Amino acid sequence: MGGFSAPRWLLGGLALQNLGRRKARASLLVAAVAISSAIVFTGIVMMRSIETSMAAGFSRLGADLMVVAQNALTNITVALLTVEPTSETLDADLLERAHINGIGRAAPQRVFRTEQSDFGGQGESVDIIGYDPQHDFTIQPWINERLGRPMQPGDVILGAARDVPLGSEIMLFGKPFRVYAKLGRSGAGTHERGVFMSFADLLALVPAIREQTGQTPPMLAPGKVSGFLIELAPGATELQVRFALLSHLPAIKVVAGGSLLTGIRQGVTALLGGAVSLVAMMFASTALMVSVLFSAIITERRGELGLLKAIGAKRTQIVGVVLIEAILATGIGGLGGVVLGMLLLRVFEHSLVYYLTDMGVPFLWIDRMDMVLVAAVCILGAALTGAIGALTPAWRASRHDPYDLIRGEG
Repeated sequence: MGGFSAPRWLLGGLALQNLGRRKARASLLVAAVAISSAIVFTGIVMMRSIETSMAAGFSRLGADLMVVAQNALTNITVALLTVEPTSETLDADLLERAHINGIGRAAPQRVFRTEQSDFGGQGESVDIIGYDPQHDFTIQPWINERLGRPMQPGDVILGAARDVPLGSEIMLFGKPFRVYAKLGRSGAGTHERGVFMSFADLLALVPAIREQTGQTPPMLAPGKVSGFLIELAPGATELQVRFALLSHLPAIKVVAGGSLLTGIRQGVTALLGGAVSLVAMMFASTALMVSVLFSAIITERRGELGLLKAIGAKRTQIVGVVLIEAILATGIGGLGGVVLGMLLLRVFEHSLVYYLTDMGVPFLWIDRMDMVLVAAVCILGAALTGAIGALTPAWRASRHDPYDLIRGEG
């Protein structure tokens, strides 16, 4: 007997015909996969959006700890931990020499308060804060508006209390600077009225400061800083790092920010990681459901599969017909799930997200291309889940003899 030779499109047509013969059952399968895919799609988009929003929100929480000289002044607000202007200084390489475990990032700052800067009103007190743009995580996240270009030498960032337009030129100790960006309201005095510039620009200003004031402020001396702002590494606790700092470094003061917010920052990151396993479990349960369903379908269609084998269909062709049928059904279900997920996201946008935004809590959706990518992954994942679920019952059925299949035995 010659082999059964059929083009792939014929196998696809047969699979479509099989789905159409049992419309109710096929519709239930598509609906079940659509619901699972909608949950997965909505969950992934919401998780990614929450992660993006948290990154933006937590970046504004500033430092977990601050290290300053023992007699330095500090200021703690609900939003931010900041170094106050003081003549007390620390060595710029202090933390690097100490090798303290548990420090994720450390941002050094130089804070200089003066009434002779030529900026603002006559004799107005101005806080000039020097920072390292490469290590900073407490200033740049607060930028509300900026020029449409990268920051350049000679640019400064102004606190929210400074009413000066972007792009304006200001004078500091007789030197011109360009207003590159402005910060949002933080509630911290130094942060609100400060003029922020890079270390390089601040140190280049030292000769003009010395000429006008008659001295070099101690925090502007080479190798000195006013203090360090520290973000804890994942898993590190405030108590551990504080004890290590005080044990290894003499004549310092360690000031803590909001320990509750630090715990939330670390805890929510772990929570999002756990949510990934829930998505994997959803795919696994869908594959199991498809496997059980196609076991029943194949049992019902043993006679049809037996006839195919009797006229010469190969085992791979038998498996192919079943797999194509499963892929079509679950792929359509995945597409429907994405559409349903889009509707769910619109509901969230007009309820929960609207409520959070109204309260002043920003919620940032992932961009459109990422959302399209998530949709494609969900549709392909649903189709792959169908193929995996149907593979075992299809392979088992293909191993039986045509006679046994037709008689419904085995």
